[in-house]
Amino acid sequence: MSGLTGDAAPTGLERIAVLLTLIERLCDVMAREGECVRRMAVDRIAELQKEKRVLAQAYEKELAALRRRPELLGALPLEARRQLEEGMRRLQAATRRNADVLLAAKTVTERLLRRVTEALAEDPAGTAPPPGRSGRVIAVSFDRSV
Repeated sequence: MSGLTGDAAPTGLERIAVLLTLIERLCDVMAREGECVRRMAVDRIAELQKEKRVLAQAYEKELAALRRRPELLGALPLEARRQLEEGMRRLQAATRRNADVLLAAKTVTERLLRRVTEALAEDPAGTAPPPGRSGRVIAVSFDRSV
């Protein structure tokens, strides 16, 4: 993923550039995933989660490589270190928002399943299946927002 192969060891600036690119891509994927959850476009979520997992693993690998060589970070210009710090803060905030959205979606889904299960467990009088069909009718309402 990082493209940091070859004979020469990557410089601190190269590692920072890769990390910042990964941060931007992760933030973008999490924003798209959150939008899919809000729009109930669940067909895209699995693909985005796979992409998010790959990017997160690459980010962790690059960050670990940078931490193994603290002299690279120490030799960086102040502006480069500031950009990395800001990027990491953006990623933390995006990760928190993403986790909140996914937890809310999980809560809504669990609540919906519980309500449907409860409704099916009840045997309301006067509920008859449509003509030509068997089964029961239950009242369920959906809101497309999370």
